[in-house]
Amino acid sequence: MMQGTDPASLPLRDIHLPDPVSWWPLAPGWWALMLLLVIVVLLTMYFIRRYRNHKISALYLTIQELERIKTDFNINQDKSNLVKELSELIRRLSISIFPREESAGLTGEEWLKFLDQYSAKNEFNNGVGRVLIEAPYQADPEFNTNELIDLISSWIESIGKRKRAKK
Repeated sequence: MMQGTDPASLPLRDIHLPDPVSWWPLAPGWWALMLLLVIVVLLTMYFIRRYRNHKISALYLTIQELERIKTDFNINQDKSNLVKELSELIRRLSISIFPREESAGLTGEEWLKFLDQYSAKNEFNNGVGRVLIEAPYQADPEFNTNELIDLISSWIESIGKRKRAKK
């Protein structure tokens, strides 16, 4: 350094700081995060809608299958087969609509109590619905087929109303 030079008299300039970093435009990582968030929201909406439509389509298919069972019975008049098919139909519907733990393992009296929970009256446990657990063990079961079909139809309708009300 020179000895007689005053530092204040030197032609130096002050330090210039850069402009502060702007939040816009966003960095590529933020764009990727926003895109990922949109994809997750859309997929969630898709799966929720698909799950709800599955419940509704199960009811629709059950009603169609019930009509097929009625037609087959009118042709064959086989009561044993009617009971078997109706029992399978409501079992499949209950497994589709309710959690498996709630209805899949039920048999006998417990199954009839479960059906009565979602029925307007106690016709499964105390009425014609008992044939669902008794007929498979009889050679020629005797029961009123129209009452049983009406009971199954009303049970399916009540399940449909409950599911639509929960939406």
